[in-house]
Amino acid sequence: MLSSNKLSCLIILLRSLFISACVFASAQAAAVTVQATGQALIVNGDLSSARSIAINRARQQATLQANAFISTQQHLKQGVITQDQLSITSLANVGRTQVLSETVKSNILSVLISVDIVSRNQCSNGNSANNYRKRIAIAAFPMLDPRQSKIGRLRNIESSLASELVKRLADDNNIEALNAGHLMLQSEVAIAATQQLAQGSLTTVLQQTRQLEVQYIVSGVVRDISMITPSVYRQKNYFIDKYNKYDYLSSKYLRAFEVELFIHDGFTGALISQKSFRTAGLWGNSDRQTFGFASSPFWQLDYGKQVQSTLEQMAVEISATLSCNDFTVEISRADQYSIWLKAGRTSGIKAGDQFDVYRKSTFYDQQQNPTIELTKTALKLTINEVQANSAKGLVNGLTGQNNIQSGDILISR
Repeated sequence: MLSSNKLSCLIILLRSLFISACVFASAQAAAVTVQATGQALIVNGDLSSARSIAINRARQQATLQANAFISTQQHLKQGVITQDQLSITSLANVGRTQVLSETVKSNILSVLISVDIVSRNQCSNGNSANNYRKRIAIAAFPMLDPRQSKIGRLRNIESSLASELVKRLADDNNIEALNAGHLMLQSEVAIAATQQLAQGSLTTVLQQTRQLEVQYIVSGVVRDISMITPSVYRQKNYFIDKYNKYDYLSSKYLRAFEVELFIHDGFTGALISQKSFRTAGLWGNSDRQTFGFASSPFWQLDYGKQVQSTLEQMAVEISATLSCNDFTVEISRADQYSIWLKAGRTSGIKAGDQFDVYRKSTFYDQQQNPTIELTKTALKLTINEVQANSAKGLVNGLTGQNNIQSGDILISR
């Protein structure tokens, strides 16, 4: 038999192993159960399809709610695992879903669900989300076919999408979003981003955004806002037209909303992320509605509500993508052993932070298209002085030997 001392030691050892296992597991994933509501119009009496749509929308809303919960740092206090820092991540897996209730009012089905969300703190690119505050510019979203904006007079969508995304990112402590809706970065909308230049580079327009001193550029294209059944407003038969207007909750009045979102590096113009978002909603039985995009009456439409949900998903996508990308900052000045940078306390930089030093070079192809490349040097910068919007650090070598100068780049380690 074990002596009491040996037994006590064994219990302590097992307890330590258990706590270590818990810490490891909780560092890999966090689980939360949330409740969320989704709505859908019952079109042509099809309750089953409406229920499916409403549940999917509720699941999306649950994921958005859970994204504010995830913690990237955990530690023990008196043997209890605690969470001490909140961040946002898109690496959330929707688990078991239970419908708690459903109601029908004015042909609108509402469902309340309870859903288990499991979120992981590891980024898909292998990085861990950092807590530096990144500065981004959100540019205009030009339309592929401007004629589609006539119904509802939605032409202001090109600039208003930027302002709407800025609003939805305002509470994100890790992003400072600037409204650059006046900038049209996509010169040829039909081949925007992926075919504009090699690898979707925006190098040719970086001069437009350089003055904003941003680390990332968000832009996009409005691919489709057409009526899914265009003939619904062109019916010449009087009786069919009257019936169509009476049947205003039918799928004939669905309107598409398809937007492509691009995220580019603000220093090199390289395409970092590209994603399409699609939805549809009921517009109504009048082609003479003149709401304007993002107006108060616009948000009251079923179409407006579906657009609103999509904009929230776009904001989460931007936040999650940037949280998993490096913090890059431009060098403002360099001397023999010191480097000054264009970011400081407001960006989350503090004394002791370390950065790799990169040289920035521009090359031209046979068509004289520029390509910006970053070359890593052997220098490491350690921050020793921090101001509100600037900082200074010491390097482990001579900046002159690496030809480091204003305009070169620091990337967080």
